[in-house]
Amino acid sequence: MAETNYEERLSRLESARKEMEDTLVVMVHLESKASERIKEHAQFIAYHQSAMREFDDELNALINIVGRMQGGIESH
Repeated sequence: MAETNYEERLSRLESARKEMEDTLVVMVHLESKASERIKEHAQFIAYHQSAMREFDDELNALINIVGRMQGGIESH
């Protein structure tokens, strides 16, 4: 009887170990996917910031041109 209880406990422990192992495999996969998305997001942010700096430079240049054309303070 004691041996059956021992085997039962070993069986439950083995099942719990397998379940934990499966859970860890899934977690590693999810973490890998999340890491890829974070890298993609960081690349997008860097591109967006660069594009906005370029847009800002172009807009400021146009503002200066229009200001000179209208005789604003930039024309002096």
